[in-house]
Amino acid sequence: MRDRTLFDLVLVLAAGILAYTETFGWADPVANLDQLLGVFAAIDVRAYLVLGGLLGVVFVGYLVAYLPKKEATRSVRNQ
Repeated sequence: MRDRTLFDLVLVLAAGILAYTETFGWADPVANLDQLLGVFAAIDVRAYLVLGGLLGVVFVGYLVAYLPKKEATRSVRNQ
């Protein structure tokens, strides 16, 4: 790995630890995980369906619009 990649990973790890401790404190992580899973289980199924639909629309848009344009510019550069 390059030095910049390692530095970025350390920054992401530090930000994750800071966000966790700011949100939950230094309490028992297993109990916090149970609370977090309880929150996700309490969300209505329709919310997950809407979120999945939105992600599907974005993915199909990526496949249909972005990838062909990227491939077209790549093939022009290679010729």
